[in-house]
Amino acid sequence: MLKGISFFLLLILMAGISGYAQSRFLLVDGKKIRINTIGLDRRNEGQPVLVFESGHGTPLDNWDRVLSGASDLAPVVAYDRPGVGESEADDELPTIKNVADKLLRILDQLEVEPPYVLVGHSLGGMYVRGFAVYYPEMLAGLVIIDPADFTETQENKREYYDVLGWNDERIDEELVRLQDLWEERDKELPGSLKEERQVLEDQRRMDFNEIRQVPLPDIPVHMLTGGRFDMPENMRSAEFDDEALFRSKMRHRVARWTEVIQSVSKGMLFYSADAGHFVQWDDPELVLASIRLVLLDYEEMTEND
Repeated sequence: MLKGISFFLLLILMAGISGYAQSRFLLVDGKKIRINTIGLDRRNEGQPVLVFESGHGTPLDNWDRVLSGASDLAPVVAYDRPGVGESEADDELPTIKNVADKLLRILDQLEVEPPYVLVGHSLGGMYVRGFAVYYPEMLAGLVIIDPADFTETQENKREYYDVLGWNDERIDEELVRLQDLWEERDKELPGSLKEERQVLEDQRRMDFNEIRQVPLPDIPVHMLTGGRFDMPENMRSAEFDDEALFRSKMRHRVARWTEVIQSVSKGMLFYSADAGHFVQWDDPELVLASIRLVLLDYEEMTEND
């Protein structure tokens, strides 16, 4: 899920500026949930609130480069899911529905009524798209940043390897190797993060049908991705061209994501060649531009209703 930059390196970088986000704790379902809010006291009637959903195991500090600019556009809520960052773990499996319901309980306790623009990165991108499955009427827009790919089927995974000229047997071997690698890495994860991985793998096995079978509401939907290949040299394969495979995956994914944004009347797709997986970290101005356009388009749509 992370492209190139080490997850732990990112945590170190975020820790260095974590004082930027003035966070506090909220007691939700008996557990402490870390939140950061900006501008809720200045919210105008009917104004959308920006809600940020982070990726797998990633604390809310990963939004530090966009939160200030975003709060100039609309009120902001960011939080750590249970068991992520500084939030206490709970006993709920972080399914798409459970995460959406937990977020609504947080927003209810903050007395933040809809509409919401959800901004989700990586696994958070899957979660915000899933929110639209269950609570579309609460949404003013979605900004989905390099998501855990909820458009991907098992067959799609095989298509990426066409660029390498492999036969079916060789593709099967590589897919098994990658699955074994992830399972071995998952053994080292804390319980809550292991559960998030379990939910993601369950979705992948089912071709994300929970999401794919429910159309998006007709709201502004943006998808953003980074095209920088930044896998460290010591992690690259000696047997095949990792960059060629990366480019192939990007071509296929962008084609599918284009279909997603074409399913709504105000959809946009942004590709940043300068950014890696953490687009909000590498190209925060692009994320802010996307949020600004979503808010403008939502305002136009509501005025025309």
